[in-house]
Amino acid sequence: MPKLTIGLVGAGLVSGDHAASLSLIREVSQLTIYDVAPDRARALAAKHGAGTAPSLDVLIDTCDLVWIATPPAFHKPVVAAACKRGKAIFCEKPLAHTAADARAIARLVKAAGVPFFMGHSGRWGKPFQDMIRLVAKGTLGEPTLVWSTRLGYLEQSSPAAAPWRFTDADSGGVIVELGVHEIDFIQWAGGDWQSATALGTSKILAPGKYQDSVVAVGQLAGGAAAQLNLSWADPRYTWQRGVTGTEGSLFWCDSDYADIMHYRPGKAPRIVKSGGWQHPKTGENRSIREQDRSVVRTLINGGSFPITIDDGLAAIETATAIYRSTASGRTIKPRQRR
Repeated sequence: MPKLTIGLVGAGLVSGDHAASLSLIREVSQLTIYDVAPDRARALAAKHGAGTAPSLDVLIDTCDLVWIATPPAFHKPVVAAACKRGKAIFCEKPLAHTAADARAIARLVKAAGVPFFMGHSGRWGKPFQDMIRLVAKGTLGEPTLVWSTRLGYLEQSSPAAAPWRFTDADSGGVIVELGVHEIDFIQWAGGDWQSATALGTSKILAPGKYQDSVVAVGQLAGGAAAQLNLSWADPRYTWQRGVTGTEGSLFWCDSDYADIMHYRPGKAPRIVKSGGWQHPKTGENRSIREQDRSVVRTLINGGSFPITIDDGLAAIETATAIYRSTASGRTIKPRQRR
């Protein structure tokens, strides 16, 4: 059976999820980790039976697949180095922290012609796949609204609260570093955003430096409206997604993550069992596991990967358009795919 060597760039929070899944994939013969903080790389490697590399160049030169899980502001130079060596690339979301960097990454990858895998793990969640399947099947009739509400509080002491997250210059604000998950879902269900009108606030987590809450509405290519309510500054945790159509609606809530509720006029709600995106006992992120396995097997066996670099770019174009709308108060049209 063919095997791959993988070089994981970055040893932060999400790298732990990837290292856990990659270390269990039988087609991976060696996992090597590089981080600008060597102690952090060694600690993660020891936990998952991986090796470490003394530099980024050594890591890239000695692996088949470069797995990028750095903060988004550092994606572009790693992509450039991998493209220069003709290496396959996986890039964790968001593609970049700015639209300019995301476009540059897309140009680099397309010019080099290297295999590229866009990391939007939300698309591998069973509940979300089932929602899209039901929409595509015509279960709701014509979709009229695709929406997401994702609220939570990013504690300064949380492992997820790395300093780069709290400056728009490094993270793109909550709309980029967290919101691309929800933007990608909305676009997956209803088509790319054609316009966006938004309000944002920056008064709680890092006032004036980090936009921590956003409300946005827009028009989707498929004809439906889009609605997004996003915050890292709300003590009330809520994560819900839904699609409304002319003949019913679908509703999912993280507190009841194994089920999708299908509502129809004049009928009792129907429960669609989906199995959830998270293991109920271990807390393992099943979405990341399925995504990572698919990346490895697609590279080995050939075929197409369902999430393209253009999908990642479209999410950033929309996110940054929403950010610009919060600043200007105007409706912004995101740059469209060519």
